[in-house]
Amino acid sequence: MSLKRVCIVTAVLVATLFVLSNLISPLQTAHSAAQANTTLLYDSSLGTTLGQQNFSYVALNPDNANPFNVQASQSYSTPVTVLNSHNQLGDYAGNTVTPSAMPTLTRSAGFQLSLDLRLVTETHNNNDRAGFSLILLSEDLYGVELAFWTDEIWVQEGNGLSPFTHAEGAAYDTTAALTTYELTMIGNTYLLTANGVPLLSGPLRQYTDWQPPAVLLPDPYEVPNQLFLGDDTASSGAEVWLGNVRITTDIAPTVSVAETAVTLPETLTQTTFTVQLSVSSPLTTTVQYGLSGDTASPGQDFVDDSGTLTFSPGSLSQTITLTLLPDALPEPDETFRLQLSNVENGVLGVDTAVFTIQDDDVGYTLFLPEVVKP
Repeated sequence: MSLKRVCIVTAVLVATLFVLSNLISPLQTAHSAAQANTTLLYDSSLGTTLGQQNFSYVALNPDNANPFNVQASQSYSTPVTVLNSHNQLGDYAGNTVTPSAMPTLTRSAGFQLSLDLRLVTETHNNNDRAGFSLILLSEDLYGVELAFWTDEIWVQEGNGLSPFTHAEGAAYDTTAALTTYELTMIGNTYLLTANGVPLLSGPLRQYTDWQPPAVLLPDPYEVPNQLFLGDDTASSGAEVWLGNVRITTDIAPTVSVAETAVTLPETLTQTTFTVQLSVSSPLTTTVQYGLSGDTASPGQDFVDDSGTLTFSPGSLSQTITLTLLPDALPEPDETFRLQLSNVENGVLGVDTAVFTIQDDDVGYTLFLPEVVKP
């Protein structure tokens, strides 16, 4: 099947799911979790499929006279939903989340999808296609489409010269066991882990260059806060076990100065100052910093400095070295400041610290002898 036809049918499938999901009231399975911003979209312990909770399920085959006459199926088998499109590769089958159940996914605040999944079998006759795909898009339509093979997980390329082709990937045995995958997106970057081990990372994409024919339903790649789990191609098929599905928002760390006001004795020639994250992050976070004088002068009272702090995954703090230039002149206390800016993969919090150089020089009085003439 041609790329154009594949894209058209994919759009029909996902867009059909999207329209149906707006017509079906979601089962209310959003539980109170340890974090208030975590939503349980699918609870496999309830004994029902994704399509019976906060998702809509559709299977079709456009080559059939009756496109809904398919061999693809979805059923519940303790403790998972079993999605099977393997028997007939021409079948499309999948689940899209009900919009009213999905929180707003903002890249600056960050979000993370957690999914329990095992790929039992998978067949593809096109190296740019996979029997199981995961599409996750933010509020502004940035995200990734992940493709799952039995021995690799990879990303569909987005807008540009080669859309919907095999981009970066990582070798991984997706058949061994039910695995918890976490897909984190903050800023312009995504990270995929399997049971906590990093597998794949790269830039977020948009897939909006592709335009569906006017007769089609809405373009699925232009649906904000989109989540699709299934087989969206006619050249592949798979049997997949799906467990719990969660989405957590507002996960980006806040970068702040540790103190907003610090007094430094003039005798202190060098010290360190801490910049910290509110929470650890699975992604690398960076922030730029710079010093500037208020009443203190760079080069006379302190050494001017600027640069970038890098917080590796899991770290919570970084330090900046401050160097003072003491002198022997009595003078008023003087101040300079540290300014944070341009955070990547995080949110800027308290961004300014003011340092007061406390003068310790003793003043003196000059006495001139009094000369008395007779």
